[in-house]
Amino acid sequence: MKIMSNEQRQFFGIYAGIPSDEQLVKYFHLDDYDKSVIQSLRTESTRLGFAVQLGSVRFLGTFLSEFTTIPVEVIDYIADQLSIDSSYFGLYTRIPTIKEHALMIQKLYSYRQFNDKSVLEYLEKWVYEGAWYSTEQESLLTDRFLNKCINEKILLPGLTTFERFVSRIIEEVSKDIEETLINVPDEKELERIDQLTTLFLSSSTAFSIKLDVLKEPLKDVSYFEIKRGFERVKEFNLFAVDSWDLSSVPKGKVKLFAEYTAKTKIQNIQRMPQNKRLAHLISFISEYRVVAMDELLLTLEKYFTGIINLAKKKEQKERLRSLKDLDNAATMLSFVVGNLIDNQISSENLVTYIQTLREKQEVVEAVSKVNRIVRSDKDPIAIKELLNSYSKFKRLLPDILTYIPFLVNAPESKIAGVWNLLKEKGYQKISVEDYKSIQKFLPQKWQNFIELNLDQTDKGIVIAAIELFIKGLKAHVVYLPYSHRYNDPLQHLIPKKLWEEQRKSFVSQLGVAEKGAQAVDAFKTSLALSYDETIRNWKDSNMARIEEKNGCSELVVIPIKRREIPNKLSSFIVSVYKQMPNIDLPESLLEINQRLGLTECFSHLTENKSRMEDLDISILAVLLAEACNIGLSPVSKSSMESLKNDRLSYVSQNYIRIDTLTAASNKIVEAYQKLALPYVWGNGEIASADGIRFTTPKKSIHSGHNPKYFGKGKGITYYNFVSDSYVGFHGIVIPGTIRDSVYLLEGLLNQTSILTPGQIMSDTAGYSDLVFGLFGILGFQFSPRIAKSSETKIWRIDKNANYGLLKDHSKNYVNIDLIEREWDEILRVAGSLKSGTVQASHLIRALQNQGNPTSLGKAIIEVGKIFKTKHQLRYMSDEEYARGILEQLNKGESKHSLYRKICYGKNGRIYQSYFDGMENQLNALGLIANIIIYWNALYIEQAVAQLQNLDSGREITEDKLRLLSPLVSEHINFMGKYSFKYNDQLKDGELRPLRQ
Repeated sequence: MKIMSNEQRQFFGIYAGIPSDEQLVKYFHLDDYDKSVIQSLRTESTRLGFAVQLGSVRFLGTFLSEFTTIPVEVIDYIADQLSIDSSYFGLYTRIPTIKEHALMIQKLYSYRQFNDKSVLEYLEKWVYEGAWYSTEQESLLTDRFLNKCINEKILLPGLTTFERFVSRIIEEVSKDIEETLINVPDEKELERIDQLTTLFLSSSTAFSIKLDVLKEPLKDVSYFEIKRGFERVKEFNLFAVDSWDLSSVPKGKVKLFAEYTAKTKIQNIQRMPQNKRLAHLISFISEYRVVAMDELLLTLEKYFTGIINLAKKKEQKERLRSLKDLDNAATMLSFVVGNLIDNQISSENLVTYIQTLREKQEVVEAVSKVNRIVRSDKDPIAIKELLNSYSKFKRLLPDILTYIPFLVNAPESKIAGVWNLLKEKGYQKISVEDYKSIQKFLPQKWQNFIELNLDQTDKGIVIAAIELFIKGLKAHVVYLPYSHRYNDPLQHLIPKKLWEEQRKSFVSQLGVAEKGAQAVDAFKTSLALSYDETIRNWKDSNMARIEEKNGCSELVVIPIKRREIPNKLSSFIVSVYKQMPNIDLPESLLEINQRLGLTECFSHLTENKSRMEDLDISILAVLLAEACNIGLSPVSKSSMESLKNDRLSYVSQNYIRIDTLTAASNKIVEAYQKLALPYVWGNGEIASADGIRFTTPKKSIHSGHNPKYFGKGKGITYYNFVSDSYVGFHGIVIPGTIRDSVYLLEGLLNQTSILTPGQIMSDTAGYSDLVFGLFGILGFQFSPRIAKSSETKIWRIDKNANYGLLKDHSKNYVNIDLIEREWDEILRVAGSLKSGTVQASHLIRALQNQGNPTSLGKAIIEVGKIFKTKHQLRYMSDEEYARGILEQLNKGESKHSLYRKICYGKNGRIYQSYFDGMENQLNALGLIANIIIYWNALYIEQAVAQLQNLDSGREITEDKLRLLSPLVSEHINFMGKYSFKYNDQLKDGELRPLRQ
């Protein structure tokens, strides 16, 4: 089995090119001991030859048999250290001497042979553990193993021996994992598991395969799909998954097996050897029963939310139609009450006096109209409309009771009280006596309704219960222990006992006070300094002013405007861009792949198949098709094996997924940061996040409504992160347009690139006090744009402090007692987010609790008010700070314009029904955008250098360079020409000629 990439095989044990400066220092530097050994040799040629052999074996892990591949730069670097002319190396040709020196190096520097028994046992154990616990690509494991041998002075064997050694152990690990997995269920259960891949009669006329039924995701929000979802959950529940102990197998391996089973064709599973097939099926059942439950709950949530929202909408329309009646009734009552007040009528004469003003019936009807029309803001649901939809609630209740074993994180809560009764009653009708027993748990509107309509008790309680259930799901009050999407985030915080042990370490990492009182003192000092600095800079700032309006002073934030580019600088920008080579999009992909080997990041799902010939071409074609949203047909060619439609479809299913896309994107980011020009635009310490919206015409449970962006249809948001140097480093797909701030922190914590931004900028959709608090505690500077003066509410801690011109605008007090009381739990939340034990988006929703924050949530909000005030004070008094936010957000908006140009197919609409498809396609879009940015940066650097060469007197300052952007795309042809053929003139890192 071949596990090494073509590049790994090609350069195994030889130089792949010129070592970098860092590599020259690490492997070829000669210390005093080296020089003392070398000086004992007789001639310059033997001394230089010995030293080159020593550096080479340190770098390559083996002794070279052919010296012609050694780069001249290596010989020169070593010769300089020995003060020997590098030409002497040409005299180092005597074979016995070369072999003798190799033996000397082995002995003097303690190099060991790969085939020594003790070495083999040690290496076998290392590779076995690496293959057992890691889910990395086999080529990456091989790379790590190669480096281990080099670093531990173990001489590499031949290529075939080395590859067979690693591949044998990987196969052994696979078999051991399979054996471990199939020993978990009992024999009878194994028989039923194996039957998942056989045909069964699914209806009177059709046969199906059970595994295909379980794999099929839910497609849309409908009663039919919900029933199918319950059937899937029912089938998964036939297996005793809760009693399976898979803890001895790494979670990543189980997920890998499960994912392959879910994505591959059923024939591939059927053809597997029995043990391997069973291991994959067991993994699939274990992982995808969670997926099935999450999809079902998501669909239920959207289904019932749609019914409830429709009822709200109808009620709102009714209220609009009733406004005229309300105005007339209110006018009459206002007249009556006004007269009563003015004439001070006694209570005894009240009715008589009213009748002199209006007929009694008129007054009664006016009161009745007001009572009928006016509703409490907390009671917006049109109960009558919901009762008309009662059957939609009732018909799903038995399945909810039977197949969704949800828990409530507050056993004494309203949800628990109502649902305990429903579980107890089962299919029996709920009586008035039952209602009395749970009356206190029902929302007030339902109590009011049932009290007046006792004959509707059963209907009212069923609808109220499901309404509470849906609200609880959204707020993570209702949860399933084994769910990913609907778990209880608070139970995923670091356990308190473990937290006691780890607190000091996390406090040190976070750089905050360990005790609540100390934290409050630090906040107080820090906030006071921010006020002092703002007041000191106020007169010189053009960002805000205080205005008098209607006898009150008001803080007004002045919108910041973009800087105009002078004509002289505009001509410089044009002169640079004019030199950029015209290029078709596929050419840029091919060129960057030649330079960086991006396609090496794409591995097969099972990791046990040899890479196909010209696989890189197939991968690039699929990536382009996904990013441009054009499907496979325009890039396929029946005359080329690598571009045949079936081949591209296979590659799409088995190689394109979120982990491979992320690895390729990270590789670009790392290479990009090694260029000089990106550091002019930014050093990577600042980033922004924003969402770009896409409509999704196909029905999907993963899209959402938003008339502003999607009209009457549905859509998704690609929430992406952009560095200050323009390169993208993370992206998340969000259903609809859920408030972006929920995902802002999650994306930052989950991103895996080399970038570590400390300041994050967003538009107002990314703002909430809770997010401010979490960002601040975690050590990030959160800097959203202030778009409206109404958003400039500032807070204080010190009640006695005199903040001068801001004293009338800082009368809101932070609840420091709550912060101090909850401080340890706040730190535990921060530590859990930092260590990755809890998902940020789920935790934020749980703490927000649908607008009624938990005590811990309120404490973090109070902390957020402090950090928000510090940000707002600086924004109002520091124009460069505010302008930096605007300019960074403009970079994100410009990046979105590039996304639109790339994703031109199908009018930019995403025709994906399943979340994986959406995620893969939009992250492919992000990857292609990064390739363009990297390509542009390369050629902008060359264009600037050419301008400088043509006019040595021209001064090109960093201020000028900052005006350039790697998002320029006028020279790129995105449409219609899809040729995938490498340019041989670029294979050694050469660049194509610039336009003159």
